[in-house]
Amino acid sequence: MNEQEMKRAVVFPVSTVFLVMVLSIYMYSFSKTIDNNTLHQALAFFFGTTYFLAVALGTPVVYSFAYLGGVSLKLRILAISITPFAWATKECIKLFESHSVLECLYWYLNPLNIWLVMLMALEAGLADLFCRHMLKKKGEKIRVANPASLCVVFFSLILFISAYSWGKGENLYVIFLKGYRFLFGSGL
Repeated sequence: MNEQEMKRAVVFPVSTVFLVMVLSIYMYSFSKTIDNNTLHQALAFFFGTTYFLAVALGTPVVYSFAYLGGVSLKLRILAISITPFAWATKECIKLFESHSVLECLYWYLNPLNIWLVMLMALEAGLADLFCRHMLKKKGEKIRVANPASLCVVFFSLILFISAYSWGKGENLYVIFLKGYRFLFGSGL
C-alpha cells in the first residue's frame, strides 16, 4: 500500500472523525458563553450531538474506508480506536486534578468505556459485513456472511445488551466502584 492509498484509507477518515470530535467539544464548550439562551441551546444540542456521533458512531465510517482501502485488520482496529481512546483519555485527564495517576488509569475501566468498546466491536462487525457486501456487488468473489464478523456482531450485541440490562447498568458501576475501593480505598 503506497502513501497516497494509506492517506485515503486511514488518515483521511480518522482525521475527519477526530476533527469533528475536537471541533464539537470546543463549540459545545463555547456555547456556554453565549448570552442568548435560544442560540446557546441550539449550538449545545447540535455540537453535543456531533460530539456523540463522532465518538460513538465514527467506527463504521473509519472501518469501512480502511477495509475498502485494503488495510489490514490490525490497522483497521487501530484506526477505529483512535477517536474513542482520545475521548476516554480526555476524561481521564480531567481526574488528574484530584486523583493519582493509577486512579486515573483505573478510570479507563468504567462502564461507559466498556460499553463503548462493545459498541465499537458491534459496529466494526457490521461494517465488515457491509464492506463485504459492497465488494460482492462489485463482482469480487467474497463471502458476505463471514463467520468471524458474525461472531463479533453476535457476541458484542449480547454483551452490550446484557451489560446494560443487568440492573440497568448499575451493577457494572457497583463492580467498578468495588474494584476502586479495593485498590484505592474509599476516597474522600
